[in-house]
Amino acid sequence: MNNSDLRKEINRLAWPIIASMVLIRGVGIADVIILGHTGKEPLAAIGLGQQITFVGMALAYALSVGVNVMVSYYTGSKNPEKRTRIINSSIWLSVVVGLIMIMLGENFSRPLAAFMGAEDQVFDLVWKYLRLIWLFYTFRVFVYNLTAIFQGTGDTRTPMYVVSITNVVHIIVAYILVYGKFGVPSIGIEGAAWATVVSDFLGASIMYIIALKRGLVNFKLGWATPVQIRRLWNLSLPVIGERTLVSTAIMLFNAIVLHYSVAAYAATQILVNIEAFSFLPGMAYMQTAQIMVGQNLGAKNHERAVRSGYQAGWIALSIMSLFGLTFLLFPSFWVSIFTNDPEVVPYGLYVCKMAAALQPVLAITMVFGGALRGAGETRWVMYISFIGAWIVRLSFASFFAYILEWSVHPVWWAMFVDWASRSMLALWRYRKGGWKLSEEDDS
Repeated sequence: MNNSDLRKEINRLAWPIIASMVLIRGVGIADVIILGHTGKEPLAAIGLGQQITFVGMALAYALSVGVNVMVSYYTGSKNPEKRTRIINSSIWLSVVVGLIMIMLGENFSRPLAAFMGAEDQVFDLVWKYLRLIWLFYTFRVFVYNLTAIFQGTGDTRTPMYVVSITNVVHIIVAYILVYGKFGVPSIGIEGAAWATVVSDFLGASIMYIIALKRGLVNFKLGWATPVQIRRLWNLSLPVIGERTLVSTAIMLFNAIVLHYSVAAYAATQILVNIEAFSFLPGMAYMQTAQIMVGQNLGAKNHERAVRSGYQAGWIALSIMSLFGLTFLLFPSFWVSIFTNDPEVVPYGLYVCKMAAALQPVLAITMVFGGALRGAGETRWVMYISFIGAWIVRLSFASFFAYILEWSVHPVWWAMFVDWASRSMLALWRYRKGGWKLSEEDDS
């Protein structure tokens, strides 16, 4: 397969992932819009609730990464029996992770909401929302796991079709329950939570049935061996560490920025939201690189595995750099989407330049991080994230803010130094070549 054919295969896998991410992000925005018309307290509560569930998804995400890597590998090695055994075990592990999330959510959601500033009515509304989300979170874990399974087999379209259906159901249910339409009593923010539960249950059910019909799940073939489970654990555990390290570093960095002013913090959130547009293709090609590298290593085609990472990287770099160019040339347009506050706008125009500069290094970090995960190098991705987020970003930001007492602008540039260092380390590790995954005897 030449590079042109390889790029076509990469794009074939990537575009449904992009569509799925747009749809997933869209349903979150729909909840915000629906609740935004019921008052500022429900609007603030749904925003906080979504942030807390994002922090809490580390376990589910870690399991999905480990399963995706192993399914990709066994798909490439044309070993459906081993693939099915690891899938069978991952189904039960989804239940375990879901139960763990129920306990963690029950015990830590309210303290975390209070830490993030929720008070009085907002605090009560956040808990009403999260109580239901965590109680039925197992369905969401199933959605993540089954999505990873389908994508690992090279099928990125089925999850896209399913999320299209569940999004429509989610919006209809949320509209009816939040506003109290068609004779149904209005239950406010709990309506948005029930819409999430219903759509997660529907999505998990549809994908599970499809997986059964395709023979991806077949309990007659038995369960993963201890060696396979150990490998899954070794792949997934560093992902939990990576997500935890990055999430806490971002919270501490935001606290440093907030030390300057609310306007500076608001501009940082604008930066995050602006980058969300370019993150979608970056995340899609990151996952595609993870799948392609895993499948080709399973097929013992190391040369094509290496090229897959590079080609996915070039495509993501091109797309995200184009986004960066629009951030640089049309900063007023991007800022106007999020605010017209006269105190925030000047900061926002500045962070648009930063967003432009960040795009190339973000693309490299994301795609080669995905390629390294596909090769089983999840520990290295965790190490790289720790060095960038904690040693580089927080050290530079603290030094500029508290020692030199400079303005917020150099503090923001600590983000660039962070991502630049991560991109160099990820590319170095990928080019080094010692990352090529080899299959153990797991019979």
